Amino acid sequence: MNNKTPILVGSAQYVDRHSVNPKSMSPTDISSHVSQMALLDASISDEFKQTVDVLISARLFEDSVKGTPMWPNPFGGPDNVPGAIARRIGLNPRRLIYAEVGGETPQRVVNQMAEQIFSGDVRSVVFTGSEALATIRTAQKKGLEFDWTEEVGGNFEDLWPENPMTDEYEAKHGITFPIQVYALLEQVRRHRLGLSLDDYREGIANLLSPFSVVAEKNPYAQFPKYLAKEYIANFSEQNFPLCEPYAKWMVAQDAVNQGAAVVMTSVATAIEHDIPESQWVYLKSYSDCDELRVIERPDLSRSPAQQLALTDALDNSGLTPQDFSFIDLYSCFPIAIWTACESLGLSTDGSPPLTVTGGLPYFGGPGNNYSLHAISEITQRLRGKQDKCALVAANGGYLSKHSVGVYSSDLNENWKPLTQRSTLGLCRSSVKVKEKVSGRGIIESYAAVYSRGEKKKGFIVGKLVEGEQRFLAVANPEEPKALSVLFGENPFGEVVEVDYHKSGLNLFSVR
Repeated sequence: MNNKTPILVGSAQYVDRHSVNPKSMSPTDISSHVSQMALLDASISDEFKQTVDVLISARLFEDSVKGTPMWPNPFGGPDNVPGAIARRIGLNPRRLIYAEVGGETPQRVVNQMAEQIFSGDVRSVVFTGSEALATIRTAQKKGLEFDWTEEVGGNFEDLWPENPMTDEYEAKHGITFPIQVYALLEQVRRHRLGLSLDDYREGIANLLSPFSVVAEKNPYAQFPKYLAKEYIANFSEQNFPLCEPYAKWMVAQDAVNQGAAVVMTSVATAIEHDIPESQWVYLKSYSDCDELRVIERPDLSRSPAQQLALTDALDNSGLTPQDFSFIDLYSCFPIAIWTACESLGLSTDGSPPLTVTGGLPYFGGPGNNYSLHAISEITQRLRGKQDKCALVAANGGYLSKHSVGVYSSDLNENWKPLTQRSTLGLCRSSVKVKEKVSGRGIIESYAAVYSRGEKKKGFIVGKLVEGEQRFLAVANPEEPKALSVLFGENPFGEVVEVDYHKSGLNLFSVR
């Protein structure tokens, strides 16, 4: 085996389910804690600690929109998140990185760091992340105050995606909040399968109830409770509607206090610092692939980029889906699981389990950092095993960005970097978009949004009757019938009247 081969040698996780109190940890506290634990898990040697020349922090939810807070945090935070973590745990790495936005980021960072370790540019890496949204929100309700501000100073790499997931036109018309966009994709799948809303919700419950079984047994789950299919499938006071077809316990839960960390290094560095081979976990294969913008996708119910990422990773590993001892599929919304299973040919009845954590609805959805928990978990499960392997599939954006890792307990071949692909370079959309619309259109898909259980608003993806160009439009607030159509059983194919408004919005009405 090549001594430059990258390996995972340490991992740790944390959860806080306690009532908010003066000792409740900030996100920086949590990340520092799990980073220290992951380093100790890798080696108790201070000399190994000094080999860490890169520390990476997953981007906090509150910092996930450039130039404006995504979620208000009145308690502040460090001016240099990775620098604050490094200072607390006694590291002085050459590079400090605040990672990109996206649920795919943990797996993508592991892929990138593996390449840099192999090339010799990096010796060892600590990658960590956390959220304390549960503490923030509960403290606000109770009138409690924290001061999490921290002046660290210094430089760090503040990374942002090169290609935005959406543009101004999409954002104005509803392609913003993930739950609304995923509902839009979900409805196309429902229509393709010819299912009623009740039948589709039953399908979601059948898919997700086995996830709650895993979460119930996971000591790091934020919501470790079994939820029966009947509970998940039906609207109730505790399982209230959010956006058709979703209820609360069908989607990612972000009100969590969770953190995870992993440590990566090379075989040579592990040998030098006496890290036993039984502790090594290999990134056997990997792949990254990005999707077209939502409005440009010919079939909104599928993701060719996800299929390419999964296919490439498996082809390069020489494994089949049936070879995996452990699988974790990103589960922010049901369609992300279904499309992955369709690509892999996997059953969705819980055999095999499709998560090692319990998934984002029940384990918890700690912002951009969920998949680091999955990677941390499989690192522990694969250690010291023979001929065991695991699959982690991560997803970011609106089924937009995909990163896959195939991990193994042993490696029988020489490790090598793999070519990365993007559908942006492979595909050209056949969809023609018209932004300013006046005329008749047909509903292709829709989002019907609730607020506190009330039917609140909605938007559509439509196709013009003349010209067949695709467009986006929001329900005309002065036309109640427009909204009522969206909350009906089957708006697909409904003919609507669309007018471009001076506000820059396409508004649709139903005559």
